[in-house]
Amino acid sequence: MTALCRIGVALAAWLSTLSAAAVAAPYDAAFIAWAKAHAVPLPACASIREGADYRAVAASLGSARVVALGEPVHGAHEPLALRNCLFRYLVEEQGFTAIALESGLHESRRLHDYAAGGAGDAHEIARSGLTWGFWRYPENIELLEWIRAYNLDSAHGRKVAIYGIDVSGGDADGAWARARVTLDEALDYLARAEPKRSAPLRENIEPFLERFSAPAYRALTERERAELRRSVAQLLRFFDTRRPALVAASSREDYDWAWQNVIAAQQLQALFDVLAAPDPEGRLLPGDYRADAARDTAMAANTLWALGQEGPRGRLLVFAHNGHVMNAHTRGGIWAIYEKPPAAMGVHLRRALGDDFLVAGISSPTRGDGADGPGTIDGALARVRQTHFLLDIRPASGAPARWLRGEQSVSVNYTTEGLVVPKKAFDLLLYFDQLTPSPSVR
Repeated sequence: MTALCRIGVALAAWLSTLSAAAVAAPYDAAFIAWAKAHAVPLPACASIREGADYRAVAASLGSARVVALGEPVHGAHEPLALRNCLFRYLVEEQGFTAIALESGLHESRRLHDYAAGGAGDAHEIARSGLTWGFWRYPENIELLEWIRAYNLDSAHGRKVAIYGIDVSGGDADGAWARARVTLDEALDYLARAEPKRSAPLRENIEPFLERFSAPAYRALTERERAELRRSVAQLLRFFDTRRPALVAASSREDYDWAWQNVIAAQQLQALFDVLAAPDPEGRLLPGDYRADAARDTAMAANTLWALGQEGPRGRLLVFAHNGHVMNAHTRGGIWAIYEKPPAAMGVHLRRALGDDFLVAGISSPTRGDGADGPGTIDGALARVRQTHFLLDIRPASGAPARWLRGEQSVSVNYTTEGLVVPKKAFDLLLYFDQLTPSPSVR
């Protein structure tokens, strides 16, 4: 080998080493070593009917009354299956009393009633009771059927509830075409409970019902918007001042759901007030952060309402996207265009509940088609070399904690990533080495 060849080989080896170091550097060797030592394997569980022993997970949850489990993308089987199996364990062994899903609050009354023993077919109930197309996932049908079967078993004195906590009337195109269902529900309730006294309220709101959607609302004048806002506020005051009579004429449960539908209508108006016309190319706009902020604020309020429904001994598992449950602001990736990073639902819940709120995010290093697309968090956890595990990052100290307190990225929806400070955004990280589509969305 000539001297020149030897120099070339040495240079190539040096460049290869430099490249490998550059790739490995963001993942932090100290954190990876610590994660390897503290990762707790997750038991496999293919179906809620089979169940699994999740005592190690439960030990990490402590006594938190609200546990938020995040998924990195909608429609992946592994997070949905984990949610189902974990929820069963938490109900049977840890006293959890309800689950709250990223789905419309108003629509979820059908899920709630069916789970409590009401009539109907689970598939049809899910189709009308789950928004954003989530009725397509068989794991959601399985969850609904299990809760109903649990509640119908006379051996279980405390029944389990299901709630939707998202803004009502949602749809894939962002038109919120069914937003009026919140007002319709409240007015129909009053028509049954106190028809004469509530008639003027209906007269005030009636002209706005057909215009209570995102596109129609944008056409309202400022004066009309103010008039609608006053009418809804009057409706809520009627509920508050006539509460004893309304409960006596119906039931506490019907009253509570109707009251919260008025709140849901106010949430929608707050959303419509800041919701700009969508970009023709489907891109995010700098001011769209306002709509995200309004939605996550509403989701947090609905979660607290659901917790209140469960009483002082209630415990709630919240299941939604990582981007909602995290105790962080939305930054990075496609959201880098935002003028201001909006607070996720988890920020509001941590502020309201403190240590009674715990966040567990799910990470995976694949985009769903087998191609690598990890953020630094996903890439670091992949180097632990376990297929699925739990990592409680709260006890981390020293160099691992410094990495966790730095800004890192996490894969979102297979195609982009978000920026978070892991130690603040999450309490626990759960990892799957791959995600596969739910059978219905292949």
